[in-house]
Amino acid sequence: GCGTSSLSYELHELGYPDVTSIDFSPACVEAMRARYTHCPRLRWAVMDMRALAFPDASFDVVLEKGTLDVLLVEEADPWRVSPRAAAAMRRVLAEVSRVLRPGGRFLSITFAQPHFRKPHYAQEAFGWSLRHAACGDAFHYFLYVMCKGQPLAPADLALGKQL
Repeated sequence: GCGTSSLSYELHELGYPDVTSIDFSPACVEAMRARYTHCPRLRWAVMDMRALAFPDASFDVVLEKGTLDVLLVEEADPWRVSPRAAAAMRRVLAEVSRVLRPGGRFLSITFAQPHFRKPHYAQEAFGWSLRHAACGDAFHYFLYVMCKGQPLAPADLALGKQL
């Protein structure tokens, strides 16, 4: 979820006029509404990322910054993700795919390295392409970009079949 990050506000200030942010915590969402009452086009909702209450194809962009990491935090071995954690990740990503418009982008920012995260994103059922870039100098984080309606590369398809 959005947590108490100022990212939604910063996107608004950069000129993105319609920003909708969700979090599982009602207290968090109330705090953000109170903090940004001067920005009526920022929208806040209490919601579970596993069951988004938005219509199909309702967003041009979905952005997550470390939220998906919570689904894997209890995993003892990142090379062998439990069926429970893999299913939770699939459920959330299927919801993201569902709410993206054709041509829409899903942006994921995480410290999770490509060999751990790409197999989750590289599922043909989501109907998107996948690319990534390493960012930062000494301690890298990763930006993953998925484009709805574009095919996965053969190498990514193979990665997705590893789960």
